[in-house]
Amino acid sequence: MAARTHDLNLLTVFDAVMQQGGVAKAAEKLDLTPATVSLALSRLRDALGKPLFVRKGRGIAPTLYARQLHGSISEELHRIANPLGAEEDFDPASSKRQFVLAGQSYFDQIFLAHGSAWRRQAPGLRFAFRAAEDNFHQPIDMLSERQADIYLGSLPINHPSIRQQRVGQETLVAVCARGHPRIGDSLSQDQFFAESHATLNEGRCGSLYLYQLCDAPLPNRDARYRSDSLLHAMAAAARSELLCVSTARLAGLWQDALALRVLPLPFPLRPAPVYLSIHASQAGDRGIQWLAGQLSRIFLDQPAAAAP
Repeated sequence: MAARTHDLNLLTVFDAVMQQGGVAKAAEKLDLTPATVSLALSRLRDALGKPLFVRKGRGIAPTLYARQLHGSISEELHRIANPLGAEEDFDPASSKRQFVLAGQSYFDQIFLAHGSAWRRQAPGLRFAFRAAEDNFHQPIDMLSERQADIYLGSLPINHPSIRQQRVGQETLVAVCARGHPRIGDSLSQDQFFAESHATLNEGRCGSLYLYQLCDAPLPNRDARYRSDSLLHAMAAAARSELLCVSTARLAGLWQDALALRVLPLPFPLRPAPVYLSIHASQAGDRGIQWLAGQLSRIFLDQPAAAAP
């Protein structure tokens, strides 16, 4: 493997640059000068015979080959640096560790809804959430570069450096203001498409995108408001005559606070899957195992769709 056929020090420097996202931060982490880090990258590039980074603005960005290389060696480097038995025990009741979660911003709201229960069980833990586009590349990049410990998304990922499991599914529903002048306790398909809508930006949706979950063709919606946040789209619907498609779970959390009417969609739609992804090198991390278990239990509890 690469970690055996090339200077381990060069690969360690390369791993640090991939994790930190740049030469200066990697140099600081390794207690080296930026010039030394740059020289190590040049030596590794020459040894491999392929470019590893390209200029991007004032920094650098990894090539596709660099991402693939990092995915193949990072787990081995982690094993070398952390021999069997050297993993520190993780106790959520006493740990003061910070975890970083990432994914479509919708998951941030679900995570926050369970924060109080986790604080009682693990009072010293800290959490951060990074909103990101739900696509096939973002989880790989963020987990490989250690920008996140866990990535929550709605798309399957097939990559050797990623460990992924399906932990649940989300049912989509229609939401509008309770005082909407034209929508009452039921909603027809004609009425759904006659109304104007608040929607997610398509690039942020992943498989939460309405048209990807329907097996039959649907008319286009009249989207008058677009947002990167599903909560913001719901809030826009609550303060206007717009209609919004949300998940039953998020709608249930906010229907009283936003005075929303929640209705089943008037056409058949497949549920949106929920995937939890971690980097392969982190699979033995007891802290990440604990957090993944907590998140999995959230999505095992599937809320019922709105009654007609």
